[in-house]
Amino acid sequence: MAQRIKPYLLTGGLVPLLENRHGFRLSPKTQEQLRSLESCYSTELSKLLSGREDKDDSGKFIWEVKFISDQEIEQAMRIVVATSQTDSIRPLVSFDDVYGQDLPNAHYHITRMQDPSKIGESPILSPRFNALPLELQARAIKSVHGQEIDLMDIGAFEGDTLYGEIAGRLKREGINVRNVNLVFAGQGAINKLTSLGVKVNYAHTFDWVDWLEIRDCMGFDGRKVKMPETVEKPNNRFIRYTERADSWASIPREFVEDYRRMYYSYFNAISSILAKEGIVADLSKSKEHGLVYELKLRRE
Repeated sequence: MAQRIKPYLLTGGLVPLLENRHGFRLSPKTQEQLRSLESCYSTELSKLLSGREDKDDSGKFIWEVKFISDQEIEQAMRIVVATSQTDSIRPLVSFDDVYGQDLPNAHYHITRMQDPSKIGESPILSPRFNALPLELQARAIKSVHGQEIDLMDIGAFEGDTLYGEIAGRLKREGINVRNVNLVFAGQGAINKLTSLGVKVNYAHTFDWVDWLEIRDCMGFDGRKVKMPETVEKPNNRFIRYTERADSWASIPREFVEDYRRMYYSYFNAISSILAKEGIVADLSKSKEHGLVYELKLRRE
């Protein structure tokens, strides 16, 4: 009997992250080097994790690291949106600020925030840095685009964020969501969203061990933190995934030190690549809290 394979999903995205979120225009050579580095990271992580034996409620399975590049994600997103819009003229609102940024009519800037003094607790939903409160964002979307909209996002596993916003905040503000367009969809997310009468369009569905975005593994993103309002908010302030690699990234305890080593070595490698293009990347500890780090990017 063939062994069941369960993917550990790793997605690329350094290039669109730097270009679309941080506003840096990268040369083709730098783009190629960053994507090559992501591929190397995937290979190294696969040597650690792929082939690992585990079990869940359905029985035994084998881990397999599955890497999907930002170019594959971008193409899949465009196909899903194009297909869904053949029978929809509703405005498209994106939960994501990295991929397919020319596709949506508007953005809903939402993210998960971690209280650094309560690192063991679940994060809460908050607006992204420098964005309006979520209720005001919802009202602005309704004011400009009306009551009927479609949504897009890179993916959802259990779908709690999308479900909660569609059934809660957006509904309270008088917004009805008809379609949700995803690149990756877990069965839990599909079930929850369809229970609301929402049509879910997606490119891939996985029963995955976990899903990790590669930027969280290299010091270019992490668990966003909610700091006191008196503190000026930089573009990127977060708790590194190395602080909770076993629970936040499902890294087995015997490989946590390898994961941490790779985190720092790949950050340094990326920094060296960016430096050749005149971009300085600095990751330093915040003065306000020992677990919080600040990523500062600037072009010299």
